Amino acid sequence: MRPKKPTHLKLVEGNKGKRSLDNHEPDPAYLNDLTAPDWLPESVKQIWDEIAPKLRAAKVLTELDIPALEAGCVAISNYRKLTLEIGSEFTVYGSKGGESLSQKLIAQSMYFKQAMAVFQQFGMSPAARTRIAIQPQGDLFGNEKPDPAKAYF
Repeated sequence: MRPKKPTHLKLVEGNKGKRSLDNHEPDPAYLNDLTAPDWLPESVKQIWDEIAPKLRAAKVLTELDIPALEAGCVAISNYRKLTLEIGSEFTVYGSKGGESLSQKLIAQSMYFKQAMAVFQQFGMSPAARTRIAIQPQGDLFGNEKPDPAKAYF
């Protein structure tokens, strides 16, 4: 199944199907302090400094997202570190059952998958961004009367 086309692309290309567009954009309370937590290693802080301003500009970074952002930055840092260690070596070891990949390659793949899983939650792919939407809040107190005119519009 093809992923949903982002709303901003539908607006640029024109809404050929004349279907209603999802205009419930996220508008969270921004995280004003983009300083990386002190406990993070320096290599992870560099990744935080790359990604956090972009996520805030995209209106998807709040204080509740700090643990997820930390985990994603740690995973990217570990992925980059292993990528540099491995270089162009793709060592395959012999074993009783046949050949197997080196443990560094397996760990590198695992860190990449972790980072992608975390950052997709922040909408860091076109398909993931279409899933980020805040639905309008319904009647909180149950005492609002429906407007009969809305049935005609």
